[in-house]
Amino acid sequence: MKALKNIFLINAIIEITGGVVVMINPDLLLNNPNTDDMVLNISKALGIAAFTMGVVSYQLYRHELLNIRGSKMIALIFMLYHVLMAFTFYSMYNIDITPHIGATGLHLVVSIIFAILYFQTVGIEPKSRK
Repeated sequence: MKALKNIFLINAIIEITGGVVVMINPDLLLNNPNTDDMVLNISKALGIAAFTMGVVSYQLYRHELLNIRGSKMIALIFMLYHVLMAFTFYSMYNIDITPHIGATGLHLVVSIIFAILYFQTVGIEPKSRK
């Protein structure tokens, strides 16, 4: 369960930090210096959502809520979230909406780390062929 607990802590740190940065500076995600208010507000909403997800993740970590029945499912949801965000930011990078590929790499690396930690918790080992 220690590995599962680490998933929630790592997710909390990344999402809270990213959420605060995007709420303070929504232009950071965008490539266009003349962005209209609608796009900036959507970017801020993304920051608020990330921050909220980080707070929920921190509460799961802090209050030892890992014994609840769905904690493994929640960890899988966080892993899937980071995979989907990696694909989304990669497509945004390809069509020049975002100026750098950093968010893609971050979310992809985090999802791989979460997969490793998850499988350590679940104890899945490859089956040998006989």
